[in-house]
Amino acid sequence: MKDLDLQRKSLPNEPGVYLFADKKGSIIYIGKAINLKKRVNQYFLKTSYADPFYEEKIKELVKLIHSIQYIVTENEKEALILENIQIKKHLPRFNVSMRDSKTYPWVAFFYSEDFPRIRVLRNPEKYSKDNIFLGPYTNKKEIIRILRDLRKIFPYCSCKKPIKKRKRACLYHQLKLCPGPCITTITKEEYRENIKKIELLLKGETDGLKNQLSEKMYLASKNQDFESATFWRDKLEDIDHATDRQHVLMNHEANKDIIGFYSTEKYMAMVIIHIRESRILNKSSFTFDLREKLIQKKEIMNSILEQYYQNFKSQLPDIIVIPEINDRFRILSAFLKDIKEDMQIRTLRNENEISLLRIANKNAKVMIEQQIQMEEIKMNDQEFREKILEETKEVLDLPKLPRIIEGFDISNIDGKDATGSMVYFLEGKPYNKYYRHFKIRSKSTPDDVAMMKEVLKRRYNMLLERNLELPDLILVDGGKGQLNAGVSILEELGLNIPIIGLAKKYEEIYLPSKKNPIILPKSSSVLKLFQRVRDEAHRFAVKLQKKQRKKRITGSILDDIEGIGPVTRNKLLNHFGSVDNIRKSTLEEISQIIGEKLAKKVLDELIE
Repeated sequence: MKDLDLQRKSLPNEPGVYLFADKKGSIIYIGKAINLKKRVNQYFLKTSYADPFYEEKIKELVKLIHSIQYIVTENEKEALILENIQIKKHLPRFNVSMRDSKTYPWVAFFYSEDFPRIRVLRNPEKYSKDNIFLGPYTNKKEIIRILRDLRKIFPYCSCKKPIKKRKRACLYHQLKLCPGPCITTITKEEYRENIKKIELLLKGETDGLKNQLSEKMYLASKNQDFESATFWRDKLEDIDHATDRQHVLMNHEANKDIIGFYSTEKYMAMVIIHIRESRILNKSSFTFDLREKLIQKKEIMNSILEQYYQNFKSQLPDIIVIPEINDRFRILSAFLKDIKEDMQIRTLRNENEISLLRIANKNAKVMIEQQIQMEEIKMNDQEFREKILEETKEVLDLPKLPRIIEGFDISNIDGKDATGSMVYFLEGKPYNKYYRHFKIRSKSTPDDVAMMKEVLKRRYNMLLERNLELPDLILVDGGKGQLNAGVSILEELGLNIPIIGLAKKYEEIYLPSKKNPIILPKSSSVLKLFQRVRDEAHRFAVKLQKKQRKKRITGSILDDIEGIGPVTRNKLLNHFGSVDNIRKSTLEEISQIIGEKLAKKVLDELIE
């Protein structure tokens, strides 16, 4: 298996940003994902798209991908912001660069003024550093709504210009949304206290505010004012949603590197998150196999940091933040100060750094998990699956390895909506492209054996007619009855394909040549392979059976009316909601959807 396949199959099920690189190491595409593994694998597994131009671009991109990099984030918001930062840094060929004018909004607290205003704005670097800027926020409307709600609890001034004395207050003061600093109805200290509470809330320090809202909700409920109680409950939920902590961008942070690590008995990973201009610029990561190294974990961290910063002297930050200090780190600090005099190596000091260390450690842990998963994939794809096929050949006494296994199942409810399914396993793995569904034609009463006969006959007649490759093993869901049905069809068609039945209750394996079933240990890899084939066939059959049943219940009456096809039927059902609602509607109401002639025909049929 290629390294690229190993990388994509072992990606974490975490939110984050992924970067595709070509053979030269150049980043050619950057994207964000709620689930890195699912999103990245879509590029390689999805074969058709509605837009043919997009489909061609995807194919061109996939051909050029040589390696995959990624950065795990804590939530989707961080992934969105980090994607923007990385695109601006790398300018990948396949990305559309976002314009600078579309940067994200910040909440500004103008502490440089006597009565600080609160404003939502962009480009905070244009303003004085004496002010506080929180953000960025991915949704301007959302943060404006949150500020509007907070204003009802902690009133503040939102004037565009600094506050000056006036004779009359504005409308916001009359609405109790502004405390009226312009008419001196509040002191500077009281006003700043309100502003500080809002700042703390948006930083995530919400306990005090939540207690106030909870008290309001409790009092409203106690007074049986349930509408107000619901209002305050909803506001609590809004605040929880809006203050989802962002770790990607911080407020005026120094340039620093955050060092995180994670280790198991076999592996250790270290991640350096680089903060530049208050942004996570990128990460550097290293993985070590401890089985091959005669060195302690702490020494590995020290050693790699020494090498890293010696090689990248020009990128030395102001601060390196590490989980703990030891003597060797003090030596490293002295070495680095020769390069950059004011550089510091220290441990965590604030909440931002704790949050960033959490991200670094999470990325390190994910790297180890990926390493372990890559090993498992190698084992499964090469030695392990080959070993299972060898064991299967031996257990069933097959003439050759069962590289192609086809599994069959029947699904029905008292004979209605009966469907058959066939799943296709290649080299021990499901191959969805060759899955097939069968609508049962011959029976409308419960008879799984007869239905199995029909499905098998249709399948292998088709393969013979088209001269297509036959399977090495057939597995049917069921016991002796289903197995005998399969044997009779194969004999009728003159085929000599090994076939087995797998009965659910005791997981018994039935063979045509044996009177008694084979019972394998529950831990048997061969049994697990058969169970996987059987269960996948069952899942696939039930999927179509449910679809058939739903169609019969919701649309069969309309389908029987002449002139009503799928499009017209869906129009009616989407508009009226059900056949019963259509029946209760007037001719005029139905005519507005499908015309008078068809409407009359529909009503005539439904009212009969």
